[in-house]
Amino acid sequence: MSNQDDLPTLKQDDRLAEPLRRVSYEAGMMLGLEATRDEQAYHRRRLTRHQYWLHGHGTLAGLNVSMDPDSHDNDADDVLVRLQVSPGIAIDGLGREVLVHETYCINLRQWLDAQSEGDLLEGFDGDNEQLWLKVSVRQKDCPLARQPVLTRKLNLSTDSVQPSRTADSVQLELIPELPPAPDERFAPWASHPPVADAAPSLTAAEQQTLDELELSNPAAAAQLSLHARLLHALDAGGVATTNLADDLEAGARLLLARISISTADPVNLVVNPQRISINNLVRPFLTTASQLAWLKRQG
Repeated sequence: MSNQDDLPTLKQDDRLAEPLRRVSYEAGMMLGLEATRDEQAYHRRRLTRHQYWLHGHGTLAGLNVSMDPDSHDNDADDVLVRLQVSPGIAIDGLGREVLVHETYCINLRQWLDAQSEGDLLEGFDGDNEQLWLKVSVRQKDCPLARQPVLTRKLNLSTDSVQPSRTADSVQLELIPELPPAPDERFAPWASHPPVADAAPSLTAAEQQTLDELELSNPAAAAQLSLHARLLHALDAGGVATTNLADDLEAGARLLLARISISTADPVNLVVNPQRISINNLVRPFLTTASQLAWLKRQG
């Protein structure tokens, strides 16, 4: 697991129910550090909320998970296998842009050796003798360009320095986890519950509107029925997310792939391409307007 040196940003981005505020500039007003931070946060959070609510979460392009080598002449040898994530772009579970500009890789054997037995057992299916891992990604702050600053304490023994820039970076993770049970419910937002399958109770006038539309335009009626469900989608918890305060990373993570490794012993397993399967199509995808236009032309 990772440390949370970007925890302040995670906390801020998770507060979707918090009204935003921007700086109100006036002549003669004294503005300090807090004003600058509020100005930056206002524009950044407006963008992430737009992406969260109107676009959702998922892969836009790329971010393919693969292994090198992808084959071997037998399944008994212990082989140097590198898991790779290709360049790509996505929106994570809190609406933040994820940009991977180069290929990332990890030595699977070294990673397995660094894990505790308890962690690996979290993804072990003893009945089917499979170790399951998931590959996830999220946006992460990366402090850089440290510069000297005026100290805020007396008699410091070293020069005080602070990062002068915060870069948008990413955090890729490999996590032992059993695949969850299939869930076909409509889940447009990563950190909110899926929308109920059944339409809520409608008033007589609303039901009449839906029935009349069903007779004249079934496709439009299906869309209106979905809108009726969305009217009640946030009733239980409001706009606030379901993410727990002690694990905000869970809500931000975006699934890229699930990996299964055939083994009877998750601690002393053999790393071999013949025993490893990678499924990239279990991830959520985002559909753009250009994609919909292309699909319509194909139809």
